[in-house]
Amino acid sequence: MPIELSTVVKQSKHQVSCNLNDEVAILNLKSTLYFGLDEVGAYIWQALSEPRAVSELCKAVLDRFDVDEVRCHTDVLEFLTKLDQAGLIEFVPSEVPAS
Repeated sequence: MPIELSTVVKQSKHQVSCNLNDEVAILNLKSTLYFGLDEVGAYIWQALSEPRAVSELCKAVLDRFDVDEVRCHTDVLEFLTKLDQAGLIEFVPSEVPAS
């Protein structure tokens, strides 16, 4: 599934993570692989403790870090794609209004 700005994602249930100063270490419980995230990745990861739209994540990163908007969108989408490939995030179905 391609990740877009409207996609809603959250942390997978099949992982554990811990903070290490400004970084985060994540263990995928299914593959037993560890992943380390830098400050920006850790910031996004913490935001994913609750379901968030990718556009909301981008806005939060833009508010906190000095980064160009186009670069931010590209980097966040690429980062989330890597987290998805590693099995560390889940997609949340968007709510469809009742007709």
